[in-house]
Amino acid sequence: MPSSLPALIAAIADPERSWPCRSQAQIFLAQPLVPAYRVPSRRRLGERIVRLADAVGVLAERLDRLPDAYRHWQEFDAGAFFDLRPSQLGAMLRIERLGATLDVTLHADLLSPAFRSAERFWAQQFCPAYFAAGHSSEDTDAFGHHFGKVVVPAMRRRLEVARLEIAAAGNLLYQRASMVFLVAAAAPDERERHVQQLPPGDEDLAGLFDRLPCLTLSRSIDLLPHSTGVPR
Repeated sequence: MPSSLPALIAAIADPERSWPCRSQAQIFLAQPLVPAYRVPSRRRLGERIVRLADAVGVLAERLDRLPDAYRHWQEFDAGAFFDLRPSQLGAMLRIERLGATLDVTLHADLLSPAFRSAERFWAQQFCPAYFAAGHSSEDTDAFGHHFGKVVVPAMRRRLEVARLEIAAAGNLLYQRASMVFLVAAAAPDERERHVQQLPPGDEDLAGLFDRLPCLTLSRSIDLLPHSTGVPR
C-alpha cells in the first residue's frame, strides 16, 4: 500500500507486485485528522500548498523534538507525541530498530489531498481495470479500451496534480529555510527504497523517478543513553 509518491509510482509501474491493491489513504482517513494536519481539498491550489507546507512543518518540528522527548517517556506513545490516531499511525509511521539506533519515518505525502486522491484512484480504479484488461488490446477488447483510453489518462492527470502539489509544498518549505524540515527531509531515501521495484531497462522512467518530489521525513535516534522501550 503506497504511502508516498515514489511508492505509488513504483506500484503503478509494476501492478503485479501490488495485488491485491488496497488504499493506504483510505485507512489514513478512517479517523479525522487534528486541525494542524488538515489540508482543505476544495480550496484554491495556492492555499492548499501553504496549508500542506504548514502541516508538514508541524510534523517536522515534532520529529525534531523526538530525541530529547523520547527519554522522558517510560513507554513512548507515538500517537500522543505526533498527535496521530491509530489508523493514521499505521499508515504514516514506520519505525525500524538497527542495533542501538532507532529510525523513525513519517510519510508526509499522505497529508496531500492530491496524493490521497491519486492513491485512492490507483487502488479503486487503476488496479481493477488493469487486471480486468489483462493482456488484451485496447483496439479490440472493451476492457483493454477502457483501461488504455480512460483509466490510464485519468491516472496520469491525478499523478501530475499530486506531483505539483507536493513539489510546491516542498519548495515553500525550502524557501522558508525551515531547518527542522531540511534536517528531516528524506526524499532521496524514499526514492532509493522503491527504485528497485521499477521494471529494469526503462531509463526514461528511472530518470523521472530520480526527480520525483516527496515530503517523507526521517530521523534517527541513538538509544544507548535511553532506557525506554521502542516506540509503539
